[in-house]
Amino acid sequence: MRTKADAKIQAEKIVSNWVTGAGLTGWIPGSTIFLAAGDMIMIRQVADCFGIGVFNESALKAHLAGVAGATAGGSIAGEVLNFIPIFGHIAKSVVMAGKAALIGEAIIDYFYDESPLAI
Repeated sequence: MRTKADAKIQAEKIVSNWVTGAGLTGWIPGSTIFLAAGDMIMIRQVADCFGIGVFNESALKAHLAGVAGATAGGSIAGEVLNFIPIFGHIAKSVVMAGKAALIGEAIIDYFYDESPLAI
């Protein structure tokens, strides 16, 4: 039987992979669009780890919060940095990875509390 502790370990690996991907691809112009979609996929994968279904109210709240965070934080800051050659691209990758990490940490904590799994 899977526990919340097992789910948290699995979720942390998932978030780590998405953070790495954002860091490696964040420099690409327009990447905020596909990275925002990636944030939504990451949220869904973390929810699955904790046994939270797609149509669960908690999952819906997390997805909506993720959409707001991904859109506001990443799109505005990220695309502005594209105008600064080299250093702006590096900074954008760092910002995109940081955004993914913050969203990931928040949803792990959120779904841990909402999870029906045993402690």
